[in-house]
Amino acid sequence: MKLLQYSLTALVAVTVIVLAFVVAPVAADETYRLPNGMEVILKPNHSAPMVASLVFVRSGSKYESTYENGITHFLEHLLFDGTTHLTRQQLDQSIRDLGGYINAFTQKDLTGYLVLLPRQYADYGMAVQADMLFNSVFPDSELVKERNVVIEEIKRDTDAPGSAADDFFTQKAYAGTDYSRPVLGYKAFIENIPRAAVVAYWKKYYVPSNMTAMIIGDFEPSEMKRTVASILGDIPAALSGTPTETRPVTTGDVLTGQHRFDTAAAVTSTYVNFSFAAPPFGDSAYLPFDLLTQYLSLDEVSPLLKALKGGADPLATEVSVSLGTYDGFSRLDISAISEKSDNSDSICRLIISTVERLAELEPDEQALAGIKTSLLCEEIYNSEKLHYYGFMIAPRLMTAGWSFIQQYPELLSHVTWAECRMAARNWLSKPNYIATVVRPPRDSAEPQYTPTGLTAEQVTEHFAKVSFPEFDLTTGVPLVIPSTESVGLEYTDRSQYCREALPNGLTVIVKSNPDSRVFAVDVLGRDRSANEPPDKTGISDFVNRCLEKGTLTRSAAELSTALSRIGANLTLYDNPFIPYDDRYTTPQFTFVKFETIDTFAREGFALLSELLLRPSFDSVEVEKVRKGMLGTLMREAGSPGPVARGLYYRTMFGDGAYAHPIMGTPETINSISVDDLRKYHAHFYAPNNTVLVATTNLDTAAVMGWVRESFGALPRDAAPYVRPAAPVDVDTTRTAHTDLSKAQMSIYLGRPLPGATSDEAVALEVATSILSDRLYNTLREKQGLAYSVGASIMLDSAFGWYTCSMGTGADKYEQAIAGILLQIDKLRLDGPSTDEVRKARNQIWGRLMSAKLSRINQSYYLAVDEYLGRRPGHDADYVRELAQVTPQSVQQVMSKYFRTDAYVLATAGKKQP
Repeated sequence: MKLLQYSLTALVAVTVIVLAFVVAPVAADETYRLPNGMEVILKPNHSAPMVASLVFVRSGSKYESTYENGITHFLEHLLFDGTTHLTRQQLDQSIRDLGGYINAFTQKDLTGYLVLLPRQYADYGMAVQADMLFNSVFPDSELVKERNVVIEEIKRDTDAPGSAADDFFTQKAYAGTDYSRPVLGYKAFIENIPRAAVVAYWKKYYVPSNMTAMIIGDFEPSEMKRTVASILGDIPAALSGTPTETRPVTTGDVLTGQHRFDTAAAVTSTYVNFSFAAPPFGDSAYLPFDLLTQYLSLDEVSPLLKALKGGADPLATEVSVSLGTYDGFSRLDISAISEKSDNSDSICRLIISTVERLAELEPDEQALAGIKTSLLCEEIYNSEKLHYYGFMIAPRLMTAGWSFIQQYPELLSHVTWAECRMAARNWLSKPNYIATVVRPPRDSAEPQYTPTGLTAEQVTEHFAKVSFPEFDLTTGVPLVIPSTESVGLEYTDRSQYCREALPNGLTVIVKSNPDSRVFAVDVLGRDRSANEPPDKTGISDFVNRCLEKGTLTRSAAELSTALSRIGANLTLYDNPFIPYDDRYTTPQFTFVKFETIDTFAREGFALLSELLLRPSFDSVEVEKVRKGMLGTLMREAGSPGPVARGLYYRTMFGDGAYAHPIMGTPETINSISVDDLRKYHAHFYAPNNTVLVATTNLDTAAVMGWVRESFGALPRDAAPYVRPAAPVDVDTTRTAHTDLSKAQMSIYLGRPLPGATSDEAVALEVATSILSDRLYNTLREKQGLAYSVGASIMLDSAFGWYTCSMGTGADKYEQAIAGILLQIDKLRLDGPSTDEVRKARNQIWGRLMSAKLSRINQSYYLAVDEYLGRRPGHDADYVRELAQVTPQSVQQVMSKYFRTDAYVLATAGKKQP
């Protein structure tokens, strides 16, 4: 294929040298095929004593027909419901009992199944995966429950801000291809598809030759090859009664001409989306076009982003640029969000004119080099995260293959801007595209777009005419599930720690070990919400968002280029467009998360110091940040989850600091001036209110010297700092509700608890974990009331609180509340079993290890421990305390703190009349 002109043998000597010090692997990856046709990828990584097994199946929504849309995702759920060897409870609980994590995901090109376990149980995890994939039994008793769960998931996604805009764009932009179908499908289909249709689909696609297994983590390749052969190698190539043919998919891009579609929908912002025809994978222009796309996505450098988001009154508050690589074609997708519907025409004209002139663009050479360096560094960062690595590479793995993914950073490093210009000239000077504009309705009478699928009558009528082969699912493929001994909680830490409080009050912790090349820093600002002026709530988040927008000596573009040049990642706030990314966001503290590799550690630390100590708070950049925050607040104002969560905190904490929204309100954000930001930054990030943690393979003393050099001379701030007040004890039931016209009802229920320094803290964590399991197993797995439900605990040093959260249909609201309270009462009155306590301890132990796979997370949690008053290396102490928790101590804290006659209940959604 034409792509071979970028083969590695053609790389220049300079590139080879750069790659040698950037990506030198600890052990080489290995790819091979089992006799049954399954592709296997081994990727050793010894940075943590964990192993992730990921199996990718070439089965996604693009493989579905009209009367299969949603079947792949539904099947993914059903494979967790029991096998010839394991019940549903055994399948899920056995992995978590060993300190592991099991999950799956469905995309358009594939379905992925993953297990993460301590390395000594990797064989068990792989055997459970194989049992799910080839020996599932699809019990009738589970079908109704899974239908309800998937339908609640569809409702949840429908309620998300911008959902209608995404659906409209996908439907129009990918019409005529197999990528126009939604992954989740539609309610009527899920309600009426027969079991036989799901089993037939499973038998068609779930064969070894249609799968790729990736094993990544702490293992020796020779031993792992034997393990893989013994578990996955014995699966027959053609399963008994399995049809080998699969439905041919539509390949090739049918996009021609220039088309625009406008509609009103249930949105609060205006969404403009473009999909431009782009070179398919294998075309000689593919890599140059890819590099061009990445340049266009650089926030402070891209001519497109600067034009759309620049100035005091930007046209758009959010813009994204991406290259989608599909089966037979590619697309350049550009999305813009504006809070003014009148801007849509100007946004469309600007996007088209900018794209058409890209062949004339003179790039910032440093930014261009930074893209290539960043790709090399990203491979190191992502490899630390083991199970997440599969999520990140999955789409391209299915379309481009593992060989390309391995070579990708090197191949792109050889691309020249002259080739990018040529690609732009050939593909974008007279581009083929589809554009969609989705805006709020002008009045209640205006027709609105809503996604439509098959009706229940159409589905039932279709399946009444179709017959499916019968399969015997009682025997399955012979498998030996390895025995596992009871887990002995342990935590091995070979790191060296240095903790020092500088004379100015800055707390510094440096953790050093040789297991990774990542240099990661987390800077924590204490007591975020407690120190915000009451009329300036959200100012901490505002300050953090401005830190990346330039310093006193560098513009925002120059700072972005400098960070890119060393492949640095910088995270300062929650990204609202990444689902579930807000788990690090709390009213307790702020975070500045920074990572580069050891080669660039000194330069990176200097850059981090500069943006922390000398931010410019340029007035134009401040206004752009303000508009972006206001847009996010507007979009979340109609989403049940964020609304219920905010209401819960206000009801729990009353007038306390933690009742204040982390992002503030439109009123407070509009009231914050540039001078307010500067003064608050100087006070809040003064050394005596700050914790700095670095994790590295470099000499601890050297890194500590960098910190003293950059931060040691800073003066303390004499102004007092405020500690948050604990919530008033809840002795009656407090309820609050916000009515929203949404398909789902979001529920938050909980009570205050003691804090992290309490002798009861670890027992409370175990109690909450057991409660979460019971809620999940009863309300989700048995009753199918929700897609997601569980309990969590938040601990400050002096106080804490637990939360039971759930999203469910409005018609199931009363049943859901009663179900939560019933599970609390059962655990309070009867206590947990010895087995439940053991499992909960193991699960917490496993989460502890998996949460700290990456260096950046190690830095983050070390800073949190310092905030909570725990010493560096606290994890070993914690595991010892965890092992001492008993059923009696769990029941004691449950009966003491988890009352069902006095709690806080906050809900958002449409209550049934």
